[in-house]
Amino acid sequence: MMFKQLKTLVIVAAAGFAAACTPMFRSDVSTFHSNFAPSGQTIALTPMNPDRRDSLEFRQYANMIGLQLGRYGFRQAGDNEPDLIAGFDITINDGREKIETYPSASRSSFWYSRHYWGFWGPYDPFFDTRFHDELRATTVYRVELRVELRQKDGTMLYEGRAETETRSNNLPKLVPLLAEALFEEFPGPNGQTRHVKLDLTDRNDLN
Repeated sequence: MMFKQLKTLVIVAAAGFAAACTPMFRSDVSTFHSNFAPSGQTIALTPMNPDRRDSLEFRQYANMIGLQLGRYGFRQAGDNEPDLIAGFDITINDGREKIETYPSASRSSFWYSRHYWGFWGPYDPFFDTRFHDELRATTVYRVELRVELRQKDGTMLYEGRAETETRSNNLPKLVPLLAEALFEEFPGPNGQTRHVKLDLTDRNDLN
């Protein structure tokens, strides 16, 4: 009986550990729109900051955003007059130090359990001074992608924002993930912020 309970505990702990180790990209997405629905319109993508309109880097980001908009039937206008103007902006801060707690490498795999029975009687790892947590300082960056859709006369139809905190400052890797999160649902709930998670298993987006 005791062996079965211990086996069950091991299975549950292993499942929890596997779930915790699943690579995920998390972002907060906020959307605002005026009952706007895509209907195959053509779009022209342009940085909101005029100083970046000749940037090859931002031209690449425009293509990433355009790929996501294409999932909903939007088409890039190319040299033709567009139906809509899609403005976008990407910002990243200088980073801040964050203190994180990690289990010590010497901690038993049973540390998830508050109390269990061993061969020598009851054992509680939280009262064993051999086990301790490690504090590590890491730098995290706040990255934000903003997208606006306007009619040619300037009327705003859609505003969306996706932001995340990450230890990477690699924008060419982060922007497609932010765009994917922002357009996971389009146009999304009006006037709400939701938490979006992307499963990166079998993907090398941030590698």
